[in-house]
Amino acid sequence: MLGARRWAAFRSVTLPAALPSFVGGLKQGWAFAWRSLLAGEVIGGIAGFSLGQQLQANREFADSAGIVAVMMVIFAIGVIMDILVFGNIERFIRRRYGLSDTATSILGSRNRATA
Repeated sequence: MLGARRWAAFRSVTLPAALPSFVGGLKQGWAFAWRSLLAGEVIGGIAGFSLGQQLQANREFADSAGIVAVMMVIFAIGVIMDILVFGNIERFIRRRYGLSDTATSILGSRNRATA
């Protein structure tokens, strides 16, 4: 810590060290909240158009194509949030605090370009 006092030590050492775990916790929390929201929509029957209600209605009418379509929408929203939001945040934190290897990043981009 080289003589850093309270706020400077927190800002320069503790916060950067905790950010990757913090973002990982946010990612897990969002996934749990997303599943809970859908379960609440199915159980509680929230008024209006919702994915949970559509899933439940398709189940009641034995509409397997509708169930699969709603499940694909739910999956797509989850993947988009995971990749676009949390993936970008994690990538930024890794680059910002030197947690990713630049050689690996260069090789990864070369392999993707040639594939």
